[in-house]
Amino acid sequence: MAGLTFYRMIGLDDKVRPLHKKLDKKMFYDFADLNKKEKDYITKYVERIELTYLLTPSTINIQPFINENYHYEGVMFITIQLREEAKDNHLPVIGEIIQGALPNPVVIVFEKQERIQVSTCLKRLNKVDSSQVVLEHFHYTPWIDLHAHDETVEKFLRAVHITSISFYNFFEFYKEFDLAVQALQQADITGTFYLIKDEKQYAKQQQLIAQIQAYEAEITKWKNKMKKETQFNRKVEYNMKIQQLTKQVEQLKQQLQ
Repeated sequence: MAGLTFYRMIGLDDKVRPLHKKLDKKMFYDFADLNKKEKDYITKYVERIELTYLLTPSTINIQPFINENYHYEGVMFITIQLREEAKDNHLPVIGEIIQGALPNPVVIVFEKQERIQVSTCLKRLNKVDSSQVVLEHFHYTPWIDLHAHDETVEKFLRAVHITSISFYNFFEFYKEFDLAVQALQQADITGTFYLIKDEKQYAKQQQLIAQIQAYEAEITKWKNKMKKETQFNRKVEYNMKIQQLTKQVEQLKQQLQ
């Protein structure tokens, strides 16, 4: 299975004994308070949900991290085997259901057709109800073929290898894993896998990426207008706007190097 290959490639097998514990779908129905559509997503598109690894201070030499905002006493690695009917747009819904039902930090590994997709989400304590968590930003890698010898993927695998991630505490461990997932998610924008741990440099990088995404959305808008336009002079005008925006995107991408 692709998930097991991934865990082996990042060195988890060398550090922690796998559990391979099947999680009943009903548990997520009950704990996540799902509506009918969300239940259907789990019923129709998920074959199996498994707790593959549970990292705690008793299983690995990493300390808990607890303050007024975060409560990280361990990390769960959940493997989700998807059915053939599952589409890419189903994954964010399924991912949010799983993350919302489990208060612990979770690394989700989706499996389908010998490929994987990895998802993470930082969680902080709910200030009103400390027994609940607030889900922050979700990150999803593209689909990964672990046998394709892709240089960008290989950089990601090295970044999330158990020997590369901070063992200082579980918050730092999970945050670095999350940063690596985000870096692979954004590799199509940055042009490569570019992991930044310095907070100031990271903030600058994210500003540039947000601007690139805004320009690319504008490019798509003008391309759609140009397709519908019948007047030649308007088509020329739209094309000039597209060229200007494309140049600005390239300039911003150069700043990311």
